[in-house]
Amino acid sequence: MLAVPKYGFVVLAVPKSGSTALEAAFIKHAQLVTSGPPSLKHVTAREFGERFVPLLEQHGYARADYEVTALVREPVSWLASWWRYRSRPGIAGKRTYVGDLGFDEFVGRVVTGEIRLRPQCDYVTSPDGRLAVDRLWRYEDLDTAFEWMRLKVGKKKIKLPQRNVSPAREHEVTASTRDLIEEAYAADLALYRSLG
Repeated sequence: MLAVPKYGFVVLAVPKSGSTALEAAFIKHAQLVTSGPPSLKHVTAREFGERFVPLLEQHGYARADYEVTALVREPVSWLASWWRYRSRPGIAGKRTYVGDLGFDEFVGRVVTGEIRLRPQCDYVTSPDGRLAVDRLWRYEDLDTAFEWMRLKVGKKKIKLPQRNVSPAREHEVTASTRDLIEEAYAADLALYRSLG
């Protein structure tokens, strides 16, 4: 989570959605950053409201002073990124390593819950399913989101670096795997499509 309330925005770090690059770009201008562990880096909108809104208010940043924003990814692309990320050689032998799995098998294990990946909508919606952030972007619009943030900060020299990039790994998405993903992550897909 990257909080830049002085310049009017907070970025919730939805996993595999470009938030690490945004953090690297704006960390010098931030008032609060939670880089890790994952339970702190990837706070949900609800957790942000409960834990961090009061903290920021104590330091002079009212909730009305900033917009809470995030990026989400199309579910097939999101799972493919997770699959590539967990295939990197540096974690071979660890519990999270999936370099020995094909994409279809990885998806099967995610859908059955053997590999746990929290849906993206959990990070940006309320328990009743309503959008709980002020501004939501598609991952493909990362450059547009960055430019919006850069203009808010008012510094032309800020660049968006590449960070946390998953290694290249070839795969094809079969129709049955796409159907499985779209069924299992129907709420994420609907959220993503609503941003069209």
